[in-house]
Amino acid sequence: MFDYQYNINSETLPSGRTYFTPDGDFPSITTVLGKTANQAWLQAWREKVGEEEAQRISKLATDRGTLIHEYAEKFFNDEDIYGSLAKESLDVIQMTKDLIKEVEKGITEVWGQELVLWSKDLEFAGRTDMVGKWKNVPAIIDFKTSRKKKYVKQIKDYFIQCAAYAYAHNELYETNIKKIIIVITVENNEPQIFETNALVHIPDLKYRINQFYKLKLEK
Repeated sequence: MFDYQYNINSETLPSGRTYFTPDGDFPSITTVLGKTANQAWLQAWREKVGEEEAQRISKLATDRGTLIHEYAEKFFNDEDIYGSLAKESLDVIQMTKDLIKEVEKGITEVWGQELVLWSKDLEFAGRTDMVGKWKNVPAIIDFKTSRKKKYVKQIKDYFIQCAAYAYAHNELYETNIKKIIIVITVENNEPQIFETNALVHIPDLKYRINQFYKLKLEK
């Protein structure tokens, strides 16, 4: 359907994750958002639990999220995952199955997974979990993991991140993706689905990218 390029290299540099695209070397959208986010709540949490405990919890969450994403990707690539999944911890098993079940309800066509997208126009890049059709409408589908249920106000940067993927896909492949679907699989709870329109978040995306490059120039 699309001539997707899966061989785009990336590297974590001191300045953050960087993708080496045919149009230039661009920071990842997660790096852009991380560098321009209000981190006051995160710093307060780290001070509350202690730096060592904060690092331990963060690593566990990151490792678990990576594992669940890998299982989901393999499943939607028509690979048999259940023999290996059965050997994982109960939380990984539950959250992986919940994620897959929820995505199966809405996905009607998978165009690509773990796809690197970039924008020469706005100078960013990133790797999206899934692009395809959600209930027959072109969409960016993003997978998240969480210990607790989320509220819309807590996931603003998720929306901006996915709006970036939609913007880049539209730029690269002349599509008109507007729908964003975020599926959050929650530990010991029901999964959540958040849906929004990418166009709503483009102004915030452009603002954060401008802030990122402004901060970079000031260093």
